[in-house]
Amino acid sequence: MKASSSLQREFILRNYETDFMQRIKPSSVLGFFQETAGDHSEEMGLGYKSLAEKGCFWVLSKIYVEVMRRPVYGEKIKVVTWPHEPNKAIYERSFLLEDGAGAAMRAYSRWCILQTSGRILPCSRIEQPEIDFREEKSVVFDDWAIPEVSRSGGAAFSLRIANSEYDLNRHVNNIRYADYVFNCFSVKELEEKKLKSFQLHYIKQTHENDLLEMYREEVAPGVFAIEGVKNGDETVVAARVCFE
Repeated sequence: MKASSSLQREFILRNYETDFMQRIKPSSVLGFFQETAGDHSEEMGLGYKSLAEKGCFWVLSKIYVEVMRRPVYGEKIKVVTWPHEPNKAIYERSFLLEDGAGAAMRAYSRWCILQTSGRILPCSRIEQPEIDFREEKSVVFDDWAIPEVSRSGGAAFSLRIANSEYDLNRHVNNIRYADYVFNCFSVKELEEKKLKSFQLHYIKQTHENDLLEMYREEVAPGVFAIEGVKNGDETVVAARVCFE
């Protein structure tokens, strides 16, 4: 059976999905994207259970989110997602988040399928779905480089990883890192700054009892590079946050 080229889902923003100003949280944005992509992957025959039977699971490698507006508590939103044709071991996927006024956010992401051994599974090693892949991306973006962050000023945020951070794959879910990134900013900063875009690069996994320290540096006016380091020496996540 041929899978649909895109999938859409509707949500109503609940209080725990918004911040102290009733705006949708970046982590909630990623959560809605992940849920919608997961549903589409199921339809494509590449869902969680199907991959688990093969000893594999999806891993988000990179994501860039462009923010035009941030819907608020109680609003109805629609998320649309569509995949692009796989290339070697990379699966690209676009997202569009709409509210009552139209497009509110656009995102572009890169995924891979990881074997439980830790190796990336090439696209040629797994049966691909019958689907008409769309070429157009929700947003054109290729500036993935994130500047190095100085650690001299100490961590802006830190935590010891506990079991509540875990997902089905027994490591910290990608959604949680968005919370860690934005925990590097104070309430006052987030009240005064308007979010323009954010991107995350997932480099390594973190597990229970790891100490995660988040460092930030303003590399240009309104542009912050953030680095997450586990146990003092391994970079696990890098991010760039841009404010207007």
